[in-house]
Amino acid sequence: MDWILLLKAVLSLIFVLGLLMIMLWSFKYMEQHNFTARIFKKVQKKKRLEIIEIQRLDTRNKLVLLRRDNSEHLLLIGPSSIVVEKNINESSNNHE
Repeated sequence: MDWILLLKAVLSLIFVLGLLMIMLWSFKYMEQHNFTARIFKKVQKKKRLEIIEIQRLDTRNKLVLLRRDNSEHLLLIGPSSIVVEKNINESSNNHE
């Protein structure tokens, strides 16, 4: 009779682990397909802040180009974060 209890415990453990794996897969799927942005899009107001581009310089530092309202800002993020350039005009970016 002890083997029946052991079998029930093992099957219960496999069932719970399976449920956890399904939940993790669904979260990963929603993250990859941007479902959270679609769900909360109606709730959110117009975004004022947007990350345009991120460029890694090394393991500790990266450059981040942000757009706030109609101006862009270049930030150096690292141990000592600084604003590199403010109020970048979008017309100055088109130098191709």
